[in-house]
Amino acid sequence: MAHPVVPGPGRRAARPWWWLLPAVAVALALCAVLLPQDRKEPARATPTVTPLPAATAGELCSTGENRYPAQTVDSGRYLINPNEWNSTGGLCISGSEAGTGFRVTRSGISPASLTDPDRGPGAYPHISTQFQPGTGPLPIAVDNLRYATSSWQTTQVDGGVYNASYDIWYSNSRTSCSFTESAELMIWLRGNGKTPFGRQAGELKAGGTSYRVYEAPKKSSHTLITYEMATSATSVTDLDLRAFTRDAAQRGYVPAGSYLCAVQAGFEIWDGGAGLGSDSFSFQAAAGQPSGAITSALPGLCLDSRVAGDPAAIGAGTCDGSPAQAWTMGDDGSVGQNGRCVEDPGLGFPVLTGCTSRPDQRWRVTPTGQLASQGTGRCVENPGAAASGTAQVRMRPCEARTGQEWHPPA
Repeated sequence: MAHPVVPGPGRRAARPWWWLLPAVAVALALCAVLLPQDRKEPARATPTVTPLPAATAGELCSTGENRYPAQTVDSGRYLINPNEWNSTGGLCISGSEAGTGFRVTRSGISPASLTDPDRGPGAYPHISTQFQPGTGPLPIAVDNLRYATSSWQTTQVDGGVYNASYDIWYSNSRTSCSFTESAELMIWLRGNGKTPFGRQAGELKAGGTSYRVYEAPKKSSHTLITYEMATSATSVTDLDLRAFTRDAAQRGYVPAGSYLCAVQAGFEIWDGGAGLGSDSFSFQAAAGQPSGAITSALPGLCLDSRVAGDPAAIGAGTCDGSPAQAWTMGDDGSVGQNGRCVEDPGLGFPVLTGCTSRPDQRWRVTPTGQLASQGTGRCVENPGAAASGTAQVRMRPCEARTGQEWHPPA
C-alpha cells in the first residue's frame, strides 16, 4: 500500500495539507475585514468610591436607599434636602427645624463619584417651598402673579466646584410640580469653577443688578434658562422673581398659562462643597395684579385720570389716595383702571381708552424708572404741578430726567 504522500505509478503526487495554510490565512483575514462586526470599546476602569460614614446626630444624609431625605423647617413652611441625584459619594447637611438655615457638613462628591458627568452636578442641597395646600402661597398662575420676592443669605467657600443658585419651577398643571417636565429657571449668585449651560443671549437688569442670560437648547417640555450675576454675591434682599419670570416668558422659556410651583435655593455641587451654608431664606408671593398709585419722582405727585375738560386725558396731580390714582399693572404690560387702559396714540400725550392687545397699550418700566411705551419707545413725562388741579402728562423721547421717573405699585 502506497503512502498517501508518496506518488504511485501514473498519478500526480498528493500535496501535503499544510500547503493550504497561506490561502486559509488570507481568507480569514478578508472575512475579518469585510464581515460586519460589533466593535467593543475597551473596558473602562470603574472608580472606587468610598461611601461616607453613617449620619451623626443632627445630620441629614443621602444614602443608597434614599437619595432625597427631607426635613421640614420654619414650622413646616419649607423643606431642606441634600438631593444627591447624580452621585454615589454621599452628602450630609444639618439644619434646625426652627430656622431656615442649613449647612453642608460632609461631602463625598467628586468627579469620580458622578453617576453621569454629562448630566450635571452630583447634588443640589437646598431649601425649598412646599407644594402642599396651607403651607405657602404656591402654586400661582404666572399671568396672575402680583409679586414674588425672596431674600437669601449664604456662606460660601473658595474650594471645590459649585454654584450658589436659585432653582425656580413652573408647571403646566395646578396640581403637580413634576421637575422632569416643568420649565426651570435658575439664578446664579456665584459660579465657582463652572459657567451656566447653554448659549449666552444678552443681559437682564433687575433691581439695579446685571445678569448674563444663558438659554439652553429646547429639546422637550422641560426647558432651562439661567441668569448669572455679572458680579458674584453672597446674598440678595427682596429679589424680584417676577422680573425674571416675565423675561423668561418673553423668551419662550416659561409657557403661557403655567404656574409658579416651587422656589428653591441651594448649591449645585460637582466637587467638594463641605462648609457651604444657607444662613437664612425667605419667600413671599401673592396672586393678583399690582395695583395702587404710580408716584412721580417729583415730590407729592401721582399719575391721575382726572384732567378737567377731557375724560380721556391723563395727568399728574397731588397724591390723595383716590380711585382716580389707583392703577393696575398687568402682566401683559398694560396699565389701566376701571376697564380702560393707558395708550400712546402718537399724539404727544397718552390717553385712557378701551383695552386692546396692541403694542401702543403695552408699557415697560425701565431700570431707571421710566414708563416707556413698547409701541413708540417714548416715555411718560410729568410737567410738574399745575397752578390748580391736574397737569396733563406728555410723551417725550426717553431721557434721564426727574420728570420721567415713576414708581409703580409693588
